[in-house]
Amino acid sequence: MLPLSLTLSSDVHRALLTQHLQGKTTLVLGPSGSGKSTLINLLVPGATVLTGEISQALNSGKHTTTSTHWYWMDPERTTALIDSPGFQEFGLHHIAPMQLASCMPDIAAHATDCKFYNCTHLHEPGCRVIEALKKGSSPDGISPNRYKIYSDLFEELSHTRY
Repeated sequence: MLPLSLTLSSDVHRALLTQHLQGKTTLVLGPSGSGKSTLINLLVPGATVLTGEISQALNSGKHTTTSTHWYWMDPERTTALIDSPGFQEFGLHHIAPMQLASCMPDIAAHATDCKFYNCTHLHEPGCRVIEALKKGSSPDGISPNRYKIYSDLFEELSHTRY
């Protein structure tokens, strides 16, 4: 995880992110108003991507970016960012709660060894995911932040929408 604030980050944080992106082509994707274009302006020399304010009425972005655009981060053209239009809503409701672990590689690496075939990885005895969580962010463990994402998504996917 790399800390980054689009308005408060230091040059050191930006340099770390730039180093992480080096030699890659990265699609910048997220909801409208999340700062995708601001990030492009921060990382791409000379970029002047139009940015907009958050709609007070909708509490969301106003779709300032309307098409996808490719930006080279370096003169050698080895590192690129792709700015994409935002979206208003993103959902994972096509995934069944019991399929979620297989969609998260760090969780999936431990999920197949649980005591029970129908383990939710939330509370069952003999759960290898919970055991890996106790090891924390070590190479053979699971980050508490990632596990929280898993458990929150599992809960959300377990509720019927309609």
